[in-house]
Order: sequence, then structure tokens, then C-alpha cells
Amino acid sequence: MYLEIYMNKFKRIIRYCYLRVVRIKAPAESIALGLAAGVFAGAMPFLSLQMVIAIALAFLIRGNPIAAALGTWWTNPFNWAIVFPLFYMLGKVFVPGEVVSLSMSDLTNLGLLDLLRQGWKWLLITTLGGCIFGIPLAILTYFVTVRGVHAYHDRRVHRKHIRRHLLLRQEVPPEQ
Repeated sequence: MYLEIYMNKFKRIIRYCYLRVVRIKAPAESIALGLAAGVFAGAMPFLSLQMVIAIALAFLIRGNPIAAALGTWWTNPFNWAIVFPLFYMLGKVFVPGEVVSLSMSDLTNLGLLDLLRQGWKWLLITTLGGCIFGIPLAILTYFVTVRGVHAYHDRRVHRKHIRRHLLLRQEVPPEQ
């Protein structure tokens, strides 16, 4: 019972996000580039600058800035405590030599400024992990979004065509 309720809410949220993206008045490629830039920027550990980075990237690659801002919200305050420690662990795999040792409680309880005081190495490792995760995710986002926006626009044009055709048939008086 409760699982069904939560699944329905989850489906509604996904549909709402989908409609927010596909209804942006811009070409599909621009929307997809903007969303991909936002998804990539969302993987950066610069919490208060993610949207600024996303919008700047969107302008640089001619993506839609609204889609870029929306794309950053895949990392949100509800999942930061899970996502960023994972990026740190992923980045740690690719950094040779001595790595700053921070426990999971340090990562979740310290603020960004305290973490910066702990060392720049943490920030660089987490940024590296975010890039390693963010690049493939952004590429996947681009292709899925282009396809989804094109499909939505095609269905919309098809519905308009059918409505117009039905209206024309109603206006023409039947021949006797």
C-alpha cells in the first residue's frame, strides 16, 4: 500500500521534471546541451556554485541556461551526504600517493569551509571523482534528452495535425 503510494508520487515527480524540460522553448539540441552541462556541474563539489558553473558552461557550449539550471538538481541537499563521499572515494582510486584521510562522518558533518581548511587535496580528489562520474553521465543525458525532446515535439505536432484535420472536416458541409 505505502510502496504503491510512494511509487505513484515518484512517477509524478519524474513526469513533472520531464515536462519541465521538454516544454522549454528552444531547439532539442540546445536543451540537451544545457541539461548535460547542468548534470556535469551537479557532480562538482562546489555546492553554492553549481548553477553558476552550469549556466556558464551552457553559454560556452550554446546550451539552454534554463535546462542547465534544472540539470544541477540531480544532486540536492537530500543526497549530498551520499553522493559527494562517493565522488571522494572514486577520485581517491585515481590519485597516486598519500591521500587526505577523512572519515564518512567528517564528510557529512563538516561544512564546505571546514572541509577546505582540512585541505585542498580533498577538494581536488572530490572534483576529480565528480568529473570521472559527471562526464559519462552528461553524455548519456545529452543523448537521452535529445531523443526525448524530439519525441515530445513530434507527438505534439502530430496531435496538432490531427486536431486541425478534424476541425477542417467539421467545417466542410457534407455533400448531398
